[in-house]
Amino acid sequence: GLGPPRGAGPTTQPLDTCWRPRWWVPTPRSRNSVLRSWVPPTPTVPSPSSPFCRVPNPFAPQCHPSPPCREQLGRCCNASANLVLSRDNTPLGSRIVCDGQPAKKLLVREELSPPSQGSPFQGVPYDSCAVVGNGGILRNSSCGPEIDRAQFVISGSGGRAVPGRRLTGASLPARRFRGLGRWRRPFAEAVGAYGAALLLVPAFSFAAYTAVSFQALYTLEDFGSPARTLFMNPEYLARLDGHWRSHGLRPNRLSSGFMLVSSALEMCRHLTLYGFWPFPSDPEGRPLPHHYYDNQPPRSGVHAMPEEFTRYLGMHLQGALRLPPSLTAVAG
Repeated sequence: GLGPPRGAGPTTQPLDTCWRPRWWVPTPRSRNSVLRSWVPPTPTVPSPSSPFCRVPNPFAPQCHPSPPCREQLGRCCNASANLVLSRDNTPLGSRIVCDGQPAKKLLVREELSPPSQGSPFQGVPYDSCAVVGNGGILRNSSCGPEIDRAQFVISGSGGRAVPGRRLTGASLPARRFRGLGRWRRPFAEAVGAYGAALLLVPAFSFAAYTAVSFQALYTLEDFGSPARTLFMNPEYLARLDGHWRSHGLRPNRLSSGFMLVSSALEMCRHLTLYGFWPFPSDPEGRPLPHHYYDNQPPRSGVHAMPEEFTRYLGMHLQGALRLPPSLTAVAG
């Protein structure tokens, strides 16, 4: 399952040697079934502090970000209203154009109607947010207590939500939901351990994602899971891609982490990033796995993560977000 280990209550010490507070994160070991392949790592207690996370107050007031961060993103994309596909922004009879496969257009009929009436992010910004990437730099970072201090935690891989927080993930369909036809109950029980989290999936980015995303939605509904499945709005993602292309960032596709950071820039007053370091070694030259949970490399030629990281550095210098000082020092 995906939930916390037995006996790990909300006040237990952080587990494992990664950022993971109070829960373990699944590690894929085979392609047969996502539910059978995710197993917990052996838990160990990390050191009480780490230079990686020595930030006096990561959620202290920051300078108001300059364009093209919050203001320009708000004008072009409006994440609070448009990040999530809803019946308000995508009514029956309209057409959905897959942002990763523009030739694929779907007429919105009742069976394709979005699960949400409106956006759950209306009324933001949140005061403090943490966006957690998947980079191997998270190993031994002991960042869990800091991440826990954020009002809103956003993860690109699916960590466990804690009380009062909401969690999103943007890289979940297709490869992670395989096997749902056979493993519906284990999937619902596993996701239910996350609590009342938001599971954000790009159901209409590619045609292959749509059916399995609806399977995930219906499975959680059928088993009464407290988690909610939401679909990312492909029109929002297309606008986001166009915005960054107009500012010189032109990969084949933005990474899911960059999409989430862009959304959080609009919705969060104070934003701190963790786990964003797309390089094979840490600032002191020690080798790192690509992800904190495995060493599976990205598909060649799809993303431009080192270039995305330079954008994060620029945003850090603008005061739009914070990066751990160990990363900004070596880059500067």
